[in-house]
Amino acid sequence: MTTTDFTDSDPRISGRKIVFAMFAMGFLATGLLWLYWDLHLQPFMPLQEALAGEFEKSSPRVDGGQRKSHKGTPRVLRVVMRVPFDPTSRAIEAQTAIEERIQRTHELAKKYATIEEYELLEVHLFHEQKEQMISQKTFSKDISDTSVPRS
Repeated sequence: MTTTDFTDSDPRISGRKIVFAMFAMGFLATGLLWLYWDLHLQPFMPLQEALAGEFEKSSPRVDGGQRKSHKGTPRVLRVVMRVPFDPTSRAIEAQTAIEERIQRTHELAKKYATIEEYELLEVHLFHEQKEQMISQKTFSKDISDTSVPRS
């Protein structure tokens, strides 16, 4: 019988190469996601920074566009931010604070965003309380309309 050396024609790949490939793929995927989100959110950064400067500890996030699955829906400029009050409260103070926050957000959007591209301004306010549920409410405002927002 002849002895055959299988080391040269062995189809297996070393574990080190697989681990290296997995890390490389992970870094590549993370980098591509970061690049996509950076490019996607770049047009909204001036407004987001202005909101962060205007409303302390609000952690604003701004996004805009149209739902891809529903063609023909209005283009929406969405703002999500933390507030120091309960946005679901019916108290006069809370309602006044909500209206002021929405109005100031609209003013900043006119200044820092291409607001004429959008039909609706959607402001999502949330209030976090330790060890409790998050209070949240979304308000939509027709950007061409200066009346009181609908909830």
